Amino acid sequence: MTESPSLSVIVVSFNQPSVLRQCLSAFNAQSERNKIEIVVIRDWTARGGGKSEQAEATRLKSEFSQFDWIDAPPGSTVPAMRKLALARCTGALVGFTEDDCVVSSDWCAKVIEAHKSENVAIGGSVEPSDYRRNLDWAVFFCEYARFMRPFAGIVPALPGNNITYKSESLKKLLETDSSGGVYEVFVNGELQKSGHELKADPSFSVRNINSWKLTNLVDVPFHHGRGFAAMRLMSKPLVERLPFLGIAMVLPAVQVMRMSRQVLAKRSHAGKFFQCLPQVGLFCVSWSVGEFVGYLLGPGGSLKQWR
Repeated sequence: MTESPSLSVIVVSFNQPSVLRQCLSAFNAQSERNKIEIVVIRDWTARGGGKSEQAEATRLKSEFSQFDWIDAPPGSTVPAMRKLALARCTGALVGFTEDDCVVSSDWCAKVIEAHKSENVAIGGSVEPSDYRRNLDWAVFFCEYARFMRPFAGIVPALPGNNITYKSESLKKLLETDSSGGVYEVFVNGELQKSGHELKADPSFSVRNINSWKLTNLVDVPFHHGRGFAAMRLMSKPLVERLPFLGIAMVLPAVQVMRMSRQVLAKRSHAGKFFQCLPQVGLFCVSWSVGEFVGYLLGPGGSLKQWR
């Protein structure tokens, strides 16, 4: 690429290489391919780092040699990988996604068009794949129910795997950040505090193609909940954190009711949602226990498990 790209896209990878291949193939087919820069960052040791993993790494890097590859330090979290890759980006716009997402066929063109507005942060919807297991549907709903179509206009939150920013504004905001990573929930919160609105654009979407494990219903939400709670209030004295302990205890019921309303309002996959309700409940309980512990004891090692 001889001139600065219009858009840099960071693909954070931590799933099986076959999933990453589908993600990168979708970017390779974009009509705006000559205007975009793809930065792929992966911790190749996260899944064991054996000979088969190394061989697959070599094949993928060769197959998609036109992309910029970064080997993340062992044990890197998703937010840390985002920040490391962001330093490599040169585009006027920057987008974040993950390897278990397949972007729509005109995703890049729609992102560039959307950012002709004054909005700093613009995201799109996250749609489910044709999952066969209740476990997969449950994790999807818990993570992305609020981001399914219809998803448009000014919104309170945007998905971390389908979000784009004006690069200069994002990098300026992160200059004073000491968290060591790009946590979209806190980045977007700071933008909102400074008067910026979060916009959902219905013209670009991603489809999630993951196949999750039981740990994604138990361990992962616990660590995310604990890390979120600790980062949210870690500077506050215990007496100010105590009310949140009570909130965390009733949070599972609140989350399930909120999710039910979201799914019913979107009139999409309601049958699947109620079919996997036990798994959804397990996820919410795990998250809530994590929040409780985070408010009470701080992050522990949970921020190092942020996937």
